[in-house]
Amino acid sequence: MKSKSRSSLPVYALVLFLFLSCAGPGVAAADATQPGYIVVGVVPVAQFDAYYAFSTVPTKVSFVDHSLGSTPMSWQWDFGDGSNSTEQNPEHTYLRRGTYTVSLTATNAYGTSTATKKNYITIGMEPKADFSASPLTGDSPLTVKFTDKSLGQVTQWQWDFGDGKGSSDQSPAHTYWSGGTYNVILTVSNDYGSSDITKTGYITVIGDLKSAFTADPASGKAPLTVRFTDRSIGSPTAWAWDFGDGTNSTDQNPVHVFTRTGTFDVTLTVTRGGIGDKSSQTLNVGDVPVADFNSSTRSGNVGQQIRFTDTTANNPTEWWWDFGDTATSDARNPSHAYQLKGIYTVTLTAKNANGADAERKQDYINIGIAPVADFVPVIIPYQKNTIPLQVQFVDQSMNVPTSWTWDFGDGQISNEQNPRHSYVNEGTYTVRLTVKNTFGEDTKVQNGLIEVSRSPAVDFVADKTTVGVGGRVTFSDLSSNSPTSWVWDFGDGSTGTGPNPDHVYRTTGVYDVTLTASNPDLTNSRTRNKYITVINIPRAGFTADRTQGGTPLGVQFLDQSAGAPTSWQWDFGDGTTSMETSPSHQYTAPGSFTVTLKVSNANGQDTTVKKDYIVTTPAPVADFRADRQAGKAPFVVRFTDLSKGSPTAWLWDFGDGTGSKEQNPSHIYMNEGTYVVKLTVSNQYGSDSIVMTGNKSAASPASGTIPSPVAESTGTVPTEQTQRPVTQSPSATRSPLSPCVVIIAAMAGLLGAARAGRE
Repeated sequence: MKSKSRSSLPVYALVLFLFLSCAGPGVAAADATQPGYIVVGVVPVAQFDAYYAFSTVPTKVSFVDHSLGSTPMSWQWDFGDGSNSTEQNPEHTYLRRGTYTVSLTATNAYGTSTATKKNYITIGMEPKADFSASPLTGDSPLTVKFTDKSLGQVTQWQWDFGDGKGSSDQSPAHTYWSGGTYNVILTVSNDYGSSDITKTGYITVIGDLKSAFTADPASGKAPLTVRFTDRSIGSPTAWAWDFGDGTNSTDQNPVHVFTRTGTFDVTLTVTRGGIGDKSSQTLNVGDVPVADFNSSTRSGNVGQQIRFTDTTANNPTEWWWDFGDTATSDARNPSHAYQLKGIYTVTLTAKNANGADAERKQDYINIGIAPVADFVPVIIPYQKNTIPLQVQFVDQSMNVPTSWTWDFGDGQISNEQNPRHSYVNEGTYTVRLTVKNTFGEDTKVQNGLIEVSRSPAVDFVADKTTVGVGGRVTFSDLSSNSPTSWVWDFGDGSTGTGPNPDHVYRTTGVYDVTLTASNPDLTNSRTRNKYITVINIPRAGFTADRTQGGTPLGVQFLDQSAGAPTSWQWDFGDGTTSMETSPSHQYTAPGSFTVTLKVSNANGQDTTVKKDYIVTTPAPVADFRADRQAGKAPFVVRFTDLSKGSPTAWLWDFGDGTGSKEQNPSHIYMNEGTYVVKLTVSNQYGSDSIVMTGNKSAASPASGTIPSPVAESTGTVPTEQTQRPVTQSPSATRSPLSPCVVIIAAMAGLLGAARAGRE
């Protein structure tokens, strides 16, 4: 018997070894981690970034994996130059110039995902220019935000906005002050070269309203059908046509039939809101003459012969001249001598069998009269109080001057009749115009005519100019130009509207603030340079994983303060304190407790108080476990209530939109995913909730670890609740025995029975 017993020992050892081998993975699964309490097949989603400094080849690039999905996970990188890697966050050195497409394939137990970024890495190559803008159209002044979308490494940007202005910022904002359609050019460059892109007619700015139209055809025999096409600018909203024959239309592009011969003055009046403009053209129906003429000179002496030449169209057969001094003529090209000094208006009437037309030229001939200088400046309303200031000067001099000399008061001059001038410096300027003709000259001086300043009517103030990160600043409009709209640029890439906006600065720095204020007549801006300083003044804030529950109640506090605090002072409201960043504390007595947190750093301090934040009652304490936690769908789980404190009601939330009121329910998960499970128990004293969740590390389906729970208590006094992880862990997962274990156990039983029989 002794020898038989000794001979069966290796068999038992083998059985024990196999048992431990099969049971081993189950133990390991209990210690692994997963992203939720119940894990049902989360497939990966591949994604990544790359970081590298632009330099000559070779260039080292750091790739960072951001893939989502269950872990463990494997990675397969293709760097586009024939090289690969299986690291999660590899570094790769590119040895040749070029543009490379990079792919990452992420794989876990549930599937595979590939992310490919075409032409993602550019090494030693000139960039490819591209950009977008918003908005592309609008009323003037129109502020457009341009966004650089160039491919490759760019070290310099050069923008041409099409209105004579430019920028070297990467993604600038630009204001168009005049109406029109603008081409935008972006040129980008680096050490290897440059490229540019032109977007033609890219920005449309609706400026001053100006009427214009075309007529097709503009002449012909009656009846004449004419198609009119509106060419007005400034986005009119209404059209009024007067065809000159007693008929009208309000269509934008009408078609009209002229039924009789003659010359017709067609007028188009366009309107937008309370603004209007009109333009006219003369249509010739039936080959009626279109009268016109010129003269050998427009100025002369008394008794000097001046020859007038007919230039009428459509073959006139009769002419009638009125020289403005009571003299007339019926010759086609007469000569006339004026006998008195003066300024004379000349009229020609031309006729043929189809009709007649007249051309009258006001103050056309000057006989012995010196000119009289006069002028007016024209400034577009929305350009007032801006620098540079554009001014259009309009000559209104009398007595037919033949030359003009302008002095704009800033050292610049012009000899044009109606010049446009740009003032580039603040100040008050006196403008002088001298006009001449054969008989003399005259000068007009307008003192202090032009005032150039930077929007003195616009102003604003902030309630604070130094603020901590996350702090709120309230801006108040102080403008005196009665604005009806406001556009704010807070200097950190954010904008706002309204007269008194609030803004939260999220990053430390010193910021310029600009206000553009508009009324129906003017748009002005004011910038306060380096106005807002944002520093790391702490802002106290915190939450707790539970705010209600039965005693003793363990609470995990989480500091959520902003502004980089360096010290913390907690008062838990029950006579105890802590200086930890995120302490845990146990309340041992029933009651309501006010929690206070004071944080500080070198820049200052802040305190927040949450009154009656923690409420403890003799309520039940929720707890439960699941028999298994990971597997493929459909996945059956049995939940077991482990709550203390004699609950009388149970409410389960399985995390997939379904629930149960049973004490120990079973549930089938039909879809892949990661599920957080919540149990709420209650009795006559109150209620308590626990949420079972995993940690941030996803586990494979072979893993079966028990995640940490989130406990949420609900007492008889309503209060704020926030779920946070605690150190409490549920019981280990109890899965059915694997087939391997069952077989080994059966073998052990058989061997034992055989040995007993031998004995």
